[in-house]
Amino acid sequence: MELAARVQAVLGDLRAALGARRASVVPRGAPDPGVAAAGGLRTLPLGNGARLELELGSMVRPDDEVDRALETAVRALRAVARDAGAELPAVTVVAGGTTRPARVADRVQAYLAALTTVHGGQNALCVLRGEVVAAAQPPSPLEVSRAELLVRRAQAAARVNGHTHGDLADPDAYVLTFWLSAALVVYFAGPYSADFVRHRARAVARELAELLPELDPDPAAPAAAIRPPP
Repeated sequence: MELAARVQAVLGDLRAALGARRASVVPRGAPDPGVAAAGGLRTLPLGNGARLELELGSMVRPDDEVDRALETAVRALRAVARDAGAELPAVTVVAGGTTRPARVADRVQAYLAALTTVHGGQNALCVLRGEVVAAAQPPSPLEVSRAELLVRRAQAAARVNGHTHGDLADPDAYVLTFWLSAALVVYFAGPYSADFVRHRARAVARELAELLPELDPDPAAPAAAIRPPP
């Protein structure tokens, strides 16, 4: 995921958590974000002259709740900057922008797309309770139907070995089951390193395990599934 998108995700989570009017990263020497303050403006340094601005507006929140949310966001933004080895860009998120579920779906798709960049990956799907809920790119009917069979095989292999979750490496596909009846399915154009892909898939699965509850808040009502074209 590109740097600006990661910053936007952190700011969006902060703004949504507090019901704030605006959350901005203002780099050193950058002009004002251009959104008039309506009150309740909080500012914290991010390092290298950058600052985090949170405009609560008319919202009233306990100070300790705001402080905790700000501290979490500052840590996350500093980690993003360290990972990217770059200064944070100017980004502003305001009320009425992209909804949290939409942002979460974008982040899930970005992680899946990253998986397809290794060893000639063609597509990566996230399957939840037998339904494809996200993919690096729109899956074909064959990819969807094959994913169902691959996931069942991986689940069966895990049960045979006495495990809750497991993985499966076919010549042109890799499957990793995780979380609550979720699985990653990655398709390849040819041979791939199973050990390397397993390592990358597990890292992605850890991230998705944090994101999927946002797409699927009610265990009895799975996230809207991606259906293959007719």
